[in-house]
Amino acid sequence: MTSTQFSTPLRDPHAALAQVLSDLGLRRTLTAILRQMIAAQSPPRRRASTLPACNHLRRDIGLPPLVDRLPSSRSYF
Repeated sequence: MTSTQFSTPLRDPHAALAQVLSDLGLRRTLTAILRQMIAAQSPPRRRASTLPACNHLRRDIGLPPLVDRLPSSRSYF
């Protein structure tokens, strides 16, 4: 369902809100609302699937292997 309309509209939204507030409490309800508002305004996060695949996976799909580089935290002098 890609529509933003509710399939079963609420007959009394005030009563539904009162029920949610009585079940969960004001603090949890407001926190959930604020989280959803912030998530809607923030840019999408980078997905893990956009990271480069390891060499054996790259070989399986026919890509050349990545050059192995030592991490900068390791220094061999």
